[in-house]
Order: sequence, then C-alpha cells, then structure tokens
Amino acid sequence: MSPSEAERASRGRGRLAVVLLCALAVLTACSRGSPASPPSRSDRTTSPGRVWLAVLRSAQDPNELDSPYADLVGALDEGSVTHVVVSPSACYTGLPSRYEGRYVLGVWDVSKHGVRALLDSTGAREGWIGAVASTCVD
Repeated sequence: MSPSEAERASRGRGRLAVVLLCALAVLTACSRGSPASPPSRSDRTTSPGRVWLAVLRSAQDPNELDSPYADLVGALDEGSVTHVVVSPSACYTGLPSRYEGRYVLGVWDVSKHGVRALLDSTGAREGWIGAVASTCVD
C-alpha cells in the first residue's frame, strides 16, 4: 500500500468511527426517556422519569394476562389504551418484591390521581399502586 493509499484508508476509518459515534449518541439520547413518555401535566407528582403504576394482576406467563388485558383495554376509551401495560416486573424499579420475576398487568399515568381516574373508569381494582421508574424501552 502506498503512503497516499494508507492515508485514505486511515481517513476512511476515522470517518467511519465518527459516524458510529454519532449513531451511538443518537441511540443513547433516544433511549433515555421512559418507554411511553407521559404528557406534561401541571399535577405531576413524581420526579422526572417516574410515573405512577397500578398493578392489577401478575403472572409467570404473560399469556395468562391476555384476557384481563383485553377486558381492561375494552373498558377504556381509545385515548387511554396506551396507559395499559403488560411488562416484565424487571422493567420497573420500585415494585414490591412479590412481583419479582413475574409479568405485570398495569395502568400508568404521571400522577396518582390520573391512575385512580383510569381505574375508576374501568371499575378495576389494583393489587398495588405506587411511583416507579420504567427501565425498559419499547
């Protein structure tokens, strides 16, 4: 390889490194928000990155939550459906240990009042409610 070819190859690797670093920076920035970043509200009662979650049911197998999930989604208006989750409990910090290693069916909102309003509109009763941080990205 001649010196000019070596210089071009070196510049090409340098450009590739810059492109890869930029892509990594974009991906990292995109993954910092919560999976379903909640809309801003004046009654926010959690710290940034945290939401309120009401766990309605849990199961070892997420398929066991299909029917309760469908019932819950059917009872909500279309705009609230995105507030229903079936997720591994490991996706939330702040859950009680009884949910460890299980999948949870839950309803979330940015405030406890918002979660209660969603629950009231469906007639559902929570097994647990509290502030959590979501650690998984959809």
